[in-house]
Amino acid sequence: MSLKKSMSVPQGVVLAICTIIGSGLLGLPGLAIEAGGGAAAALAWPLTMLISLPLVVIFLSLSLRVQSSGGVARYAAMALGDWAETAVSLIFAITFMLCIPIGTYMGCIYLQNIFGLPESSVIWLAIGVLSVSTIVNFFGLRPASWINIASALSLVLLVVLIVISQPDLLAKGTTAYRHYALSLPDVPISSLWTAAAVLFWAFLGWENLSFGTEEVSGGTKAIKTIFAVGFVLVTAIYAALAVVATGAEASGLNIHGVAGLLGLLDGSPLAIVAYPLIVLVVLANVNAWVFAASRLIYSAGRAHILPSFLGHLAENGMPRRSLAFMLVAYICICTALHLGLFSITDGLMLANQNFIVIYLAVILCYVRLNRSLFARLIALLAVASSLFLVAGFGWTLLVPLALILAGHQLEQRRRLRPAALAS
Repeated sequence: MSLKKSMSVPQGVVLAICTIIGSGLLGLPGLAIEAGGGAAAALAWPLTMLISLPLVVIFLSLSLRVQSSGGVARYAAMALGDWAETAVSLIFAITFMLCIPIGTYMGCIYLQNIFGLPESSVIWLAIGVLSVSTIVNFFGLRPASWINIASALSLVLLVVLIVISQPDLLAKGTTAYRHYALSLPDVPISSLWTAAAVLFWAFLGWENLSFGTEEVSGGTKAIKTIFAVGFVLVTAIYAALAVVATGAEASGLNIHGVAGLLGLLDGSPLAIVAYPLIVLVVLANVNAWVFAASRLIYSAGRAHILPSFLGHLAENGMPRRSLAFMLVAYICICTALHLGLFSITDGLMLANQNFIVIYLAVILCYVRLNRSLFARLIALLAVASSLFLVAGFGWTLLVPLALILAGHQLEQRRRLRPAALAS
């Protein structure tokens, strides 16, 4: 049984925006400044945008070649063999289990600040948002799309409100950017790397579109439009936020921490409008990631990489079992985060490094499936950007490498099993 082709171009563009931009919208600018300093954080924004561009081109190219709910994992199988699909599926499953609860938890810190609730309420808000997003996905693409559309409009309006609440920050940010660009040689590479590694979280999600291409109606032209329009809109929104955040930092305003730019709205009459928009943005971002994760888990179950019961569709064509399975995993990770077993920044770094290792595997797939000079140039740029980010992770890179080895061993055992039964 296959997923239905019911996703239109507007729905796909909205899904792209909601997947890329969401829970980290307000917090990441401040977290990047905390991690690398004002100059490094400002310069890391355009750097990270450039780093993401060749990767977007690669995901688009592979999505045009094959439309499957297996997404990136399926590309790996085509280029490297079944063992690669198993390995990539395992990495993605673990990474989704980690990054979706972290993103939700970050978003719920905004909600806790907005409603003036005690810090202990964040865990319950996170569980509530994850549960609502899962239930919405239970009922199909249409109800989820309405939430995404409302959120996409909210995103644009929210950025506009932040800009007009502090109109002088755009001018100050532009001036600060000119100063930082001239002083680039004085910015330590380590600080620039740290800020870029944090901001890379803001650009994750293009790979998630690959999990939804099986449901896109309109063929390759529709997929091209979704990627192109989505990238332009995402870049425009982030560019505006980068200038505002730089202006705020240059003005001495405190935008540090997960709540970040939320502080710019304190005392503003626009806050009463902005706060409901933030709630919608958080819900839709979680909704979009839950959508992508459920398709990956469903595909892995269908391919018997994960337990086969996860590869089952309900009567309405939705992968309800994979949605329910992942909800349990999300709640467990949120609980661990709430209990202080690991920090948000540590979780961001771990998730980011897993994605970067996956990206390196995807680049290899792209090169093996595309032999043109243009493809090799794009791959070279993508490798350079990925290696720049990989360079600072250190021993924690053993985590995705161990998952790759586990995937290879699992596939070997799966191959030996039929032979043993036959003998």
